[in-house]
Amino acid sequence: LDLRQIPLPQAPRAAKLRAVKEVLHFSGADLQRLTGLSSPDVQHLLTAASLHLRGGPILTALHLYQQRERFPTQHQRLSLGCPVLDRLLGGGLPLEGITELAGHSSAGKTQLALQLCLAVQFPQRHGGLDAGAIYICTEDAFPSRRLQQLMQQQQRLRADVPQEVVQSIRFGSQIFVEHAADAVSVPGPQPAGPRASSGAAWGSVLAP
Repeated sequence: LDLRQIPLPQAPRAAKLRAVKEVLHFSGADLQRLTGLSSPDVQHLLTAASLHLRGGPILTALHLYQQRERFPTQHQRLSLGCPVLDRLLGGGLPLEGITELAGHSSAGKTQLALQLCLAVQFPQRHGGLDAGAIYICTEDAFPSRRLQQLMQQQQRLRADVPQEVVQSIRFGSQIFVEHAADAVSVPGPQPAGPRASSGAAWGSVLAP
């Protein structure tokens, strides 16, 4: 947005500030030095610029929750395939923003991440998204054996989904692995067998 489109003093334009977002790049003291405006005028300038860039009214998390029928996308969730975990999370994993899994070693963080790679591939009517997954691996080797075991157990783990639906999903071909491990931190000979290289699609390694 151009500064000329909002009612502001001429000083910002004299200081060669053209866009509103440029005003917000500077502190109040810097704007005073650049424009020669008084402190109250600088505060007015910053307030006006902020209001124009803010757009619509601010919505709190509580307000969004109370109006969840009006914002279905913000309230869409991914089922973990476990009724107990889904209940604890209020219906599954929220899709908006970033969810961090934290816990001690062997708490099950990797297992849950792998399960999510499979859960996302189920149809929406069964809690999935009809989509694939990207797994960013920060370890030396991608845990392909554990994923293979989970894939083989999906019919038992997802008893709520018809058998023919589970069998129709090619789980291994819809997971993309980005390997971001630091090779310097893994001295010595490397283990044999398939490994996740940067940008590897695991469809050719994992059975469907």
